[in-house]
Amino acid sequence: RPRPFIIEALFFQKYLDGKLRLSIIPICLGVILTSATDYRLNLVGTLYAVAGVIVTSFYQIWSGTLQKSLECDALQLQFYAAPLSAIFILPFIPLFDNLRFNDPASVWNFAYTPTNIGLIFSTGMIAFLVNISIFLVIGKSSALTYNILGHAKTCFVLINDFAFFGRPLDIQNTAGILCAMTGVFWYTHLKLEKARMEQEAKDASSGAKEGAELTTVSPAPESNETPVKASTPRGVNSEAELLVPAPQGQVQGFNERADNDKTA
Repeated sequence: RPRPFIIEALFFQKYLDGKLRLSIIPICLGVILTSATDYRLNLVGTLYAVAGVIVTSFYQIWSGTLQKSLECDALQLQFYAAPLSAIFILPFIPLFDNLRFNDPASVWNFAYTPTNIGLIFSTGMIAFLVNISIFLVIGKSSALTYNILGHAKTCFVLINDFAFFGRPLDIQNTAGILCAMTGVFWYTHLKLEKARMEQEAKDASSGAKEGAELTTVSPAPESNETPVKASTPRGVNSEAELLVPAPQGQVQGFNERADNDKTA
């Protein structure tokens, strides 16, 4: 079911690489082989299924687009989308729920026992975790990757059905599972290889940019001249004594000693 791939190409001008498009073919073929015998088609069911497929595809694509445009994480997007979803389904509650007060089967006469309340809370928590997982996967990858992950989950469920629950194993189901998993592994390999090449290109460009910045700023040339140290006059113990004014008698003694040295 490459529905996000087709919708993104038609409405958002986002196209896959050639190898990625080829990897979707065995996935679709495997899903068809595995689930072809599990459905019975009629007009009403087909219309509902097509509508659900279209709405779900746009929901997944828009959730990824919104998450990237707002630069938010999965929890923030869930906090943003949950009130809007509740408001959206409010008009449909009278159409699908029994709200008649005099009917024993209405929602007003529901037995709110601790067990039922616990089941309601657990169902809501599971739905919350499912939405968070959807936003996490789509935010980090894409809607198409999420669908392919869903197909891998379906194959895993079928394998467990064969192994633990006695579902009859036939050639068609086995071929479908193998074909779909081959496509899943192929798609995963191509996506990881693409991510690795993009990361290497990013590292190379950042390294080239840093090298260009280093070449534009040249260091100051070092001087090869050796600093000349001033000689200390004879009779002065340290350079610090040159900074202290000497008494007048001591200065006269220095001058007489210097004259004697010149005469000698």
